[in-house]
Amino acid sequence: MTNNIKEIREQKGLTRKELAELSGIHYKKVTDYENHYINTENITVGNLYKLAQALECKIDDLIN
Repeated sequence: MTNNIKEIREQKGLTRKELAELSGIHYKKVTDYENHYINTENITVGNLYKLAQALECKIDDLIN
């Protein structure tokens, strides 16, 4: 399973810092998700929800 967080963030024209602020998730963790330092399976549902809200997309769009 992989994630599309970086691709969707870039499509929305947001920086990592902006996504971190909008989602309430620490910048370092957003970076870790995008660089696949944290496996998609280990991203909490709560954080996926926050990212989806901030990126105005569905959780399913973030992971596949």
